Amino acid sequence: MTLALTGKKQIVVEFIESKIADNKIPAGEKLDTESGIAKALGITRATVREATRYLVEKGSIYRVNGSGLYVGAPNKQSSGNFHVLSPFDHQAQQAGQSAVRQVLSSAIIEVPSVQIAHALRIKPNEKIYYLERLMSFGNMPVSFEKIHIPINVCDSFEFNKVEESKYSYMEQLTGKKVQLREQDISAFNLSDAGLAQLLKVDEGQAMIELRELVSFDDGTPFEYTVATINSDLFNIHQVVRR
Repeated sequence: MTLALTGKKQIVVEFIESKIADNKIPAGEKLDTESGIAKALGITRATVREATRYLVEKGSIYRVNGSGLYVGAPNKQSSGNFHVLSPFDHQAQQAGQSAVRQVLSSAIIEVPSVQIAHALRIKPNEKIYYLERLMSFGNMPVSFEKIHIPINVCDSFEFNKVEESKYSYMEQLTGKKVQLREQDISAFNLSDAGLAQLLKVDEGQAMIELRELVSFDDGTPFEYTVATINSDLFNIHQVVRR
């Protein structure tokens, strides 16, 4: 059933569609709350709710219960590569900065924990590609990542390629498509002096730890990342699927 639009509902629809287009908001990015939209337009939340129902039916946005509204249709394949679903480049652009990915160290090592081996479906003594990467908005560090990729996933891995899009690179190497990112998020107070200096924050500052498992479209997990994130600078979501 297609909802009929009244004048005020049409105003809401045009407001949301213009915001997505003008700001080039990518699929998977969170939108304003319905309450925020209602306040911005001076329209009741009930009217906004009806308008967003229309956009959900149209496939322009989707709703996650308990979380809010997001751009695009859920579980719908996007045009272009999977990395466009990551908000990193978009948030850097919104901050008026360039998105910088810097590989600080790289090595081939044994998988460092049983937990990571289990997540990647490999044996505890198997080898992995291990990278440490700093993510920044211009000169401002945003997050520090420890990336783990099983050697059996691909041959001839070039570590410097991860300073670009790792998902595009993995698709190029394997011929598979990246499909699912599963994230566990927790808050903590940073006690590592070296990491605090690297991220240009004070010791004891509240940070976010993100543990992320990424899988191909055949269900094979290929990357486990542990990231320390300055959530004052970078917003994250828990699960993204294309």
